[in-house]
Amino acid sequence: MKLILLFLMFSGIARAAEFSITLKDAEESALAASNQYKSARFSAAADAVAADAAGSLLNPRLSLEGSLRYNTIVSEMNLPAALGGPRKFGDNWNYSLGPSVSWTLFDGGALRYGYQSAGKLASARSAEAENFRRQAILRARTAYFQLQLSLEKVYLIGENLQLSLNQLKDITLGAKAGTRSRLDQIRASQETLDRRRDLLLARANLSSALRDFSFATGIGLPSDVSMPLDSRMAGRDYGGVEPASLFVKAELYETVLSRMLPAAGAAIGSELPAVKALGEAAQAYKASAGVYKAERLPRLTLGARSSFDYPNGPALYSFVQNSASLALSLPLFESGRSFEKEKESTLNAAAALEKRDEAALAAKRDFDKALDAYKAFMAEQYINIEAVDNAAEAAKLAYEAYKAGGGTWLDVESANLKELQIKTTAASTNAEILLRLAILDSLSATGSQL
Repeated sequence: MKLILLFLMFSGIARAAEFSITLKDAEESALAASNQYKSARFSAAADAVAADAAGSLLNPRLSLEGSLRYNTIVSEMNLPAALGGPRKFGDNWNYSLGPSVSWTLFDGGALRYGYQSAGKLASARSAEAENFRRQAILRARTAYFQLQLSLEKVYLIGENLQLSLNQLKDITLGAKAGTRSRLDQIRASQETLDRRRDLLLARANLSSALRDFSFATGIGLPSDVSMPLDSRMAGRDYGGVEPASLFVKAELYETVLSRMLPAAGAAIGSELPAVKALGEAAQAYKASAGVYKAERLPRLTLGARSSFDYPNGPALYSFVQNSASLALSLPLFESGRSFEKEKESTLNAAAALEKRDEAALAAKRDFDKALDAYKAFMAEQYINIEAVDNAAEAAKLAYEAYKAGGGTWLDVESANLKELQIKTTAASTNAEILLRLAILDSLSATGSQL
């Protein structure tokens, strides 16, 4: 009965949840959660609407105008009785209602420059939004690759721990049978404890990587991520290590690499978003300078109006009045305001161009550095692949030699540790390769396409 109750108690323990995520999910979630990117998109849309509004000023404007006025005193003329007696020049009530059209025929290009400035500013905001999009994707990819690396380290240490446990079991049996020394048993036990300690630290680092990943992508995590494990480790025995609070599953390295690898052959973008934004801003400042320069020139405006008016002078009846006008204005004195504003815009344009050139050089530097590092890591990985095979074989041979009495336990321990180290190095190099590919992709012409 007690055994049944014990079984029911343990079987009632809930299995740890599984958290599975793909790179594409991470990228899409990062964009959806990026307030900076969404804000930039709204700003770009607002500036595009502002540009349309500025362009509408180039066209004629039609409006409906009306007025109603009451005068307490109306002038009058005293006429002889034979001519009808006193006659008022109008009525107390006056009104006028009708459509009016106005069109600026000449303003030195002020409205046209204003439209160009607004359009360039909208283009700059759109480029900024694209730059924020690329940065959000780059952050998500970086966090995902770091998460993959943390998972791989946990898994590799777990594999090494299982090997240590199996070897400890063999040595313990040999020590009991008198074929192995107590010292070797202690050293094997120490190695097992070291791997358990390493596994605890790796799981803590994995938990931290999960937090960073959630922050970068906006993807929510399960309630408890304090002691996670790689999903490949589910159901395996690791000698009584702390149970997993969460099993984490990521895409295979080969799957992600095949998607990111085209970035290695891509060329740097001829006009990256960050560079384009500064260039468009410079053009906006130049157009703004044209606006202030044009303000010092004459302005000629054509107007036309057709209205229903009352009264018609002394004749107290409504009538239709059609009129046309041509207005000319020329600023004579403004204390140098437009000249100074023109100068300010010209200087801002020059400053934006200098920033654009610097940003282009920095982007080229970052692209070249990432490409150089990618090539170096790829060359290193070919070495690592051979080193992993050699280390695995060396660890196997060292243990076989120890069992045959031709080696010491220190040789076995050293070989096991060497195998773990080189496999961890290979995993770290994989992550570095993916990180460099992500940087190259973010600086390429296509730019982090999902």
